[in-house]
Amino acid sequence: MRLDPESLLTFTVVAQQGSLSRAARQLHRTQPAISNQMAKLAERVGEPLFTRHPHGVRLTAAGEILLPHALALKRALEGAVEALQALEGLKTGRLRLAASTTIAHYCVPKALARLRRAHPSLGIELRVGNSQEVLGLLEAGEAEIGLVEGHLPQLPAGFEAEVLARDRLFLVTPPGHPLAGRRVGPQELAGLEVVWREEGSGTRQVAEAALRGLELKTALELPGSEAVKQAVRLGLGVAFLSGYVVEAEVQAGLLGVAEVDLPGLERPFTLLRPPEALLSRAARAFVEASKSEGKEV
Repeated sequence: MRLDPESLLTFTVVAQQGSLSRAARQLHRTQPAISNQMAKLAERVGEPLFTRHPHGVRLTAAGEILLPHALALKRALEGAVEALQALEGLKTGRLRLAASTTIAHYCVPKALARLRRAHPSLGIELRVGNSQEVLGLLEAGEAEIGLVEGHLPQLPAGFEAEVLARDRLFLVTPPGHPLAGRRVGPQELAGLEVVWREEGSGTRQVAEAALRGLELKTALELPGSEAVKQAVRLGLGVAFLSGYVVEAEVQAGLLGVAEVDLPGLERPFTLLRPPEALLSRAARAFVEASKSEGKEV
């Protein structure tokens, strides 16, 4: 049995008003139009929904059974309208982001702080991984927006790319290292033992591409920038990390940095998103927040 939703909504008004004429006035329609619609609904149900009396109509047993379901439909539609109105003003909704490690830990919080100040009720879910993991989350539909480091060989299908900022990798050393605080040439890197980020890391991909052909040794391979920094502090090798990542430790004298005189150690921070027409309101708001304050993520 198929029931017309519009007829069910009209039925709720007739039941609540107890009168076809009063329902017609509330709905700004004619009484014959309301009577015809209710007759067709009763025909679909298979028995009368109202009995008439001098002052209006009264629900039959079938009408009493149908009314709670019709009212539930009405509440659901009203709730949908209210939810969409709240979503339009970002009083509700959820933003799903994925960001590679360096961006997630050192850059995205600034954009999220701006977004939450403007829309404090907006839910935000941030997934963190290396660049390859972020691309996987986008392709699986588990994030609407992704932020990755480095150059992308290929965009995920259905996504557009926009460079938000640029970052530079530095040679990171223990404090007091002979190369710390200098601008060094590639020949001075020969024989250095390097603590690398894990495979799939955007930081590692950029560094390896720029250093290709140089004779470097691998000391360790560790997951995440924090582990790499700790290994360097303990004297287990040097590393190539973002200036964002080591800024606090350098200022505190816990790490040293050297700028390497090599092209290719600069990398973009790239925002990946669906086309503008397919972005949710929450995603649009995040894109605007990430572009504000001088192109700072």
